[in-house]
Amino acid sequence: MTEKPRNDAGALLDGIDKTLSDFKTRAYEAKKTYDQSDIGRTQRELSALGRFWSQVVHSCGWIYMRLIAPVTWRIYRFVRWAFARYRALWARCVYAKDAYGDPEFSKARGGMMIIATIAVCCVVYCIAAVAVTLPWYLATVRHDEQLYLSNSQNLSNLQGGEIHEVYGCETLPCTDQNTVTFRVRATWFNEVWSVLHHGSLFYPGYVAAAVNPVVNRCVITSYGIRRKLLVQAWELYPDLVQVKCMPTGADEGKDGKIIDNKDYR
Repeated sequence: MTEKPRNDAGALLDGIDKTLSDFKTRAYEAKKTYDQSDIGRTQRELSALGRFWSQVVHSCGWIYMRLIAPVTWRIYRFVRWAFARYRALWARCVYAKDAYGDPEFSKARGGMMIIATIAVCCVVYCIAAVAVTLPWYLATVRHDEQLYLSNSQNLSNLQGGEIHEVYGCETLPCTDQNTVTFRVRATWFNEVWSVLHHGSLFYPGYVAAAVNPVVNRCVITSYGIRRKLLVQAWELYPDLVQVKCMPTGADEGKDGKIIDNKDYR
């Protein structure tokens, strides 16, 4: 009787499967041990941190490409166009013809061109400042408003420039809920406003001087928002541009009666 040959191929495959299974088990145990070690935890934290910063950078890139770049590129192209026009104007203005009719650079013309450029830039800046403030003034101005003002303070040394702060309240007695604070400052818009309404420049010191260090019943013209949050967080103080005050007795309005004010609010 002939003996059946052994299936060596099957035994070999079984051995390979057992070897692979043992390898996977050992690899899993090694990975588990590594993950639970200090080095493994540190690697996971570093990987998470690197992934976080990569996502932040890609998000910032999206913000720049979608929101900032369209604006900055337009500004850049406008600046290039304006500078090219200025160079062409410079070339036309700073050259004079010599005895032979050839163009020759003139230092006098160059100096006058620089002075004219500075003057034009100042005028453009003033016009832009007035144009930006005008809508804010039209939306928030209050003419001939009656308030109680009681004190003013010179902030010129602290803020730079001539700036005064005027304090008051809408009713008497003054409380933390009805007090208001104004700034009196010489901005370009205030200068233009004063010239149009009074025929003279705006002098903050004279406006603030009209408020005596007593309780005054005043008729004022101001513009700006009086929200305390905006004042404290961003220093968006309302501007006081005109004031007429008459000192009054401290007992006036002690019942809390609001001043009769047609245009108020």
